[in-house]
Amino acid sequence: MQMEAAHIVVAGAGGNTGSHLLAHIARIPRVAGLTLVDPDTYEPANLAVQNIDAADLGQPKVVAQAARLGRIRPDLAIAPIQARVEDVPRGLLRCDLFVSCLDSRAARQHLSEIAWHLGTPLIDCGVLGGQNLARMTTWTPAPGSPCLECAWGPEDYALLGQEYLCGGERATAFPTGASSALGALAASLVALELARFLCHETLPLAREVIFDAEHRVIQTTQERCNRECRFDHAVWRIDSWLAPPSITTLAQALRELGTLRIEGHRFVSELVCPGCGRHENLGLRLNRPLARCAACNRRMASAGFGARDFLDSALAAPFLDLNADLTLDQIGIHAGDMVSCGDGHRQIVEAA
Repeated sequence: MQMEAAHIVVAGAGGNTGSHLLAHIARIPRVAGLTLVDPDTYEPANLAVQNIDAADLGQPKVVAQAARLGRIRPDLAIAPIQARVEDVPRGLLRCDLFVSCLDSRAARQHLSEIAWHLGTPLIDCGVLGGQNLARMTTWTPAPGSPCLECAWGPEDYALLGQEYLCGGERATAFPTGASSALGALAASLVALELARFLCHETLPLAREVIFDAEHRVIQTTQERCNRECRFDHAVWRIDSWLAPPSITTLAQALRELGTLRIEGHRFVSELVCPGCGRHENLGLRLNRPLARCAACNRRMASAGFGARDFLDSALAAPFLDLNADLTLDQIGIHAGDMVSCGDGHRQIVEAA
């Protein structure tokens, strides 16, 4: 069976591998739509390793790539999203296949969990410039199938914590030291696997292919499911919730749903900068995108109300007393967000 009108989401769409991959995907006739996710803007240093030209400098990566794809394939439906994949409402990421071209371990973990929760296959790729390696791994949510985190141990999660706490201007990708050619090689591996998927609608459950360009060697391994994996491997059953966040108050939502939780994000009311001590009062909102200090650009930490994984009527009461008409949009729950809710049992609803 062939998939005739597939929609693909590419996260890290503007990077070394992603910028080379997009043109290949656009030329596959069975691809009808592409969602591009990347938070960054093109800088002069990107010219040496990414598939761009000088006219793209200063533009958001997803905007520049969408324009390029439109010239290649005018009929292709393209949705550019300039944001970290972690911050995009999951309903906007529904697709037939995810492709991860992400350098950040934390972002790769987040996209892997999104793919599993939505029951959507994932191709994850990467490059390692110092060793001239190009990698592609396929993951398919299924009973007994491994996920990205099945191979992780305590040291991997420790590295994840360091990544979240890193400083600097941006908290996105890390340099791979890879050449343009190596990024293009990884992109070609993914494009060939993607074309095969569209013809057969299946991916190998958990197969990793590593191309050693230095020694012209290809190594293929099969990943195994880890019964002690920290990830729950759950594929969500998602119900529609027809209340638009722009007109639904927090009080109404809590009455109807009991509790509100956005997986991967926390509710905060006050932030403090660990560097310069600057405070910011937020009222109440999801810490998405992760706030950075306006004075010194350090990642801000929760204070006061603290960071809450969920909201219920008791926790929200002080804020509702101050603003009874507080809407979901105002606290950062937007259309397309998938909300874990309910008392006594878990239910996933998608905001309209």
